[in-house]
Amino acid sequence: MSSAPRDISIFGAAAAPMSRRPSTPTLGSTRFVAVFVAAGLIAAGCGNGDTTEAGDGGATGVETGTETDAGTAINAVDAAKQTTTTATVIVEDDSLTYEPGVDELAFTAGELPTTTMVTTTTTAGGSTTTAGSGGKPVTTSGGGGGGDTSIYTGLLGAIGPDEVMAPAVVPPPTVAAGIMPLTGLPGDVPNHPAAVVKIDNGGPARPQTGLNAADIVVEEEVEGGITRFAAIFHSTPSIVGPIRSGRTTDIGVLNGLGSPLMMYSGANQVTDALIRAQSSVQNRNAGTSSGYWRNSSRRAPSNLYSDTAPHWASATGGPPPPQFAYRAVGTQSAGTDVTAFNVSYRSSKAAWAWDGSAWLRSQGGSAHMTASGQQVSAANVVVIEAEEVSTGMVDSSGANVPEFVFVGTGSATVFTDGKRIDGVWTRPTLRSVATLTTSSGAVIELTPGRTWIELIRARSGILN
Repeated sequence: MSSAPRDISIFGAAAAPMSRRPSTPTLGSTRFVAVFVAAGLIAAGCGNGDTTEAGDGGATGVETGTETDAGTAINAVDAAKQTTTTATVIVEDDSLTYEPGVDELAFTAGELPTTTMVTTTTTAGGSTTTAGSGGKPVTTSGGGGGGDTSIYTGLLGAIGPDEVMAPAVVPPPTVAAGIMPLTGLPGDVPNHPAAVVKIDNGGPARPQTGLNAADIVVEEEVEGGITRFAAIFHSTPSIVGPIRSGRTTDIGVLNGLGSPLMMYSGANQVTDALIRAQSSVQNRNAGTSSGYWRNSSRRAPSNLYSDTAPHWASATGGPPPPQFAYRAVGTQSAGTDVTAFNVSYRSSKAAWAWDGSAWLRSQGGSAHMTASGQQVSAANVVVIEAEEVSTGMVDSSGANVPEFVFVGTGSATVFTDGKRIDGVWTRPTLRSVATLTTSSGAVIELTPGRTWIELIRARSGILN
């Protein structure tokens, strides 16, 4: 790759990567199949229960279906748990099977191995708890992807990890020994990579599990204006979910983390191929990895869960590089005092309020609570303005699938210690860590602790 910075000022114009686009495909078409079981006829739903809706990224196979069909499928499986029957739900080449007496849901799809498991714990009445998987190391297989990526018109999947997109402004951040790289807090640093988990943010997905155990959370806008979370774990293991599908925007999140795990429910074939092409990423797609289960107390697609610990048990590589510079304990932040701010995405609004020690998150006019009954909180909130480009794909509802280009440079607004600091983010390459500086080039230091990144459209004016 050339070492000269690429001119990225043409984002949004009909130029460079956008010019490769042929006719716009509609992904996510679904062929439903009904199958007989001992108890009678069950209408088929979707492979792993995910529905086709705005926000599904044109997902296929294990990511398709309709709300009603998905619910019917999962309900049929739940009903079979209370009988001696075997329920099989098939869509295209995917099947979801439950056998009485075996606390596993096995997903099989074409050449995917039947050992791919989604672990459940069945209790009286057929309900399912979100217990962990007992620490059994996760296993993975090949497969996935295979889509015609020539239809892709974004940028992140088309550049190399070391292709220079902007000159560096300051050196990347560092932390001392005994300091957690993603939080800046003291502790015994785990010798495993970061795990990036895609978490649902639709109404049926709330309250989510694991958000307050994450070191960093990135909120991404997807098609239809809704948002999803890329929650990044390293210092603390956690049960996580509901887990949903990947996007090409994730390529910009993953590559600066060393050799991270990517935990997601699946993706359309084009997106999955682009994610799998990231050579430093350890892929943990639920369609080709064990360690996932469905919680039958929730409705598909918002009921897929996992546990980071068994994924780390079979991971390779060490800790991720530090992502931020932190203030020394007892040092006050510069900036302008602020007690609240909003980020108004197209179809959702995040509100943050300073309580004197942390930023507390609300959504849709109500406190954003976790499954454990805590309000979502962060020591820092960093608003990153990134260019929005088209991927050349639309989902099954007809919504365009966007990509937010978190590489190069752009405006950043940092909220820390009850202060607002306006600045600039700079990320020379995908493999680089983004640095935060003021307009004069001084490094912006954060409060040690969890950091939430609101990834928004450049010049959108949705931060207020």
